[in-house]
Amino acid sequence: MQTQRGNTGFSGLGFCFWLMISGVALQTVDNMEGNMTASEETIRHSSSLCAGEQQYIDRRKEVVLQALNNLQINCNADLVPHIALVASGGGQRAAVSLIGFLYQLEKEAMLNTLLYIGGVSGSTWSMAFLYNDPQWSSNMDEAVSKLSGPGVELEHAVAWLAEQSKEECFSLTDIWGVLTSAGIMKQLDKRHLSEEASRNATNPYPIYCALEKHCFSHGPLQGKWFEVSPHEAGFTELNLFVETSLLGSKFHNGELIEKKPEMDMIRLQGVLGCALAHEEVIRDVIPPWLNVPIGDVTTEYLRLYNVLRNLITLTSSTIQDPTALSELEKLQKILDDDSVPDCLQTKEFHLIDAGLLINMAYPSFLGEKRDIDLIIAPESSAGIMFETLILARNYAAEVNKPFPQIDDKILEESNWPKDCYVFEGKEKEPTIIYMPLFNQQNCKDAEEVREKMKEFSTFHLPFSEEKINFLLETAKTNMKNNREIVLREMRKAALRRMRKMSG
Repeated sequence: MQTQRGNTGFSGLGFCFWLMISGVALQTVDNMEGNMTASEETIRHSSSLCAGEQQYIDRRKEVVLQALNNLQINCNADLVPHIALVASGGGQRAAVSLIGFLYQLEKEAMLNTLLYIGGVSGSTWSMAFLYNDPQWSSNMDEAVSKLSGPGVELEHAVAWLAEQSKEECFSLTDIWGVLTSAGIMKQLDKRHLSEEASRNATNPYPIYCALEKHCFSHGPLQGKWFEVSPHEAGFTELNLFVETSLLGSKFHNGELIEKKPEMDMIRLQGVLGCALAHEEVIRDVIPPWLNVPIGDVTTEYLRLYNVLRNLITLTSSTIQDPTALSELEKLQKILDDDSVPDCLQTKEFHLIDAGLLINMAYPSFLGEKRDIDLIIAPESSAGIMFETLILARNYAAEVNKPFPQIDDKILEESNWPKDCYVFEGKEKEPTIIYMPLFNQQNCKDAEEVREKMKEFSTFHLPFSEEKINFLLETAKTNMKNNREIVLREMRKAALRRMRKMSG
């Protein structure tokens, strides 16, 4: 079946669904006719920003304008450049280095120039960590100090898991989520993402990214990328969204029938970072997280450790593919239009780690919807350097969205990259500032880059305080060393926005 880019055919259909996050089945109602207005209000099909995000961005632009003027970049409220920080995956390495990078941005008085922050996998852990504080962008010192703090009492984490284990949907998602939130990021974050929808515009607008598992495995690209914001969640290329606050609730003909709890940030972190959530990895993470001295095998230690082991065993016995992390989100609907991908015309769909497709959140920031002028891309991915750029370029070409030209000759530097590259956009393409974590400035050769990536492996969790501090300082230095380049590109972005808006 061929799909039509940018057109799912939803506008002419009346339909309803029961969308249940946390793995409860979505029920279909046979009578799909009528009440299209109500359905449109519940399920939004549009290539434009929703009203809530647009209002937030309008308020955020006032903050950005002041920050740019303070940096001697002159523009007015109607011509504020759209600047996004697009972060990579990479487990705790990515999570910690992103915080270090943002810390230095704040010290350089440049953090408030950001309109958006987007993340995948490990970088979403640090996003959740930061946004737990409504004023985080002015409290970066406190955020950094928390990374080396005492963390969460294990009893509290186990109590949360015990409650989740009573649910039908309990899975490795919950175990990995609590290990991520409490064990790695040092907080038990029970809030809901939709709560951020009512905040002021103190911080950049966050976009968390995931994939639809069935389309990722055997479907068209348009059905793969899924994004979650404080206001909406849905398919980036299909332009199909529901309100984030309603994820988990039951609908009929577009009307709310039964309100169900929204997934909390603990479980969301488990979903977004699920590429790591194999039983073997979790077993390796648990013992150091408990922080019990060698030889001090107490009864309490064994009790708590066995609780977690039993939960893992329980979960493993109920699923065959741990990376699927149970049935996160199921959707059953009646859609007759052939432009809807086959992979989504099923009784259920699953969300998994976006890093499995592109380990950087580029897709949510391409095209006219968010109309980004400048992407700042601190790169902490493992694997071949520049791979995320090449994959994003190919993605953009397939979905027919502008992307700056990438000279494949840079691949010759993949083993020992520079600390900063600029891929300049022209008219519709965003400019990308690409900044590898380990590079020619902090590693003497390609072998040292490989050794650093091995030392700070995605699968070596959790890091010691010494390693955390090293990553923080490395990311800070990368940003500090390239301040003038970033500032230059911000000026150029402002000029490009001016030319674009003037016709």
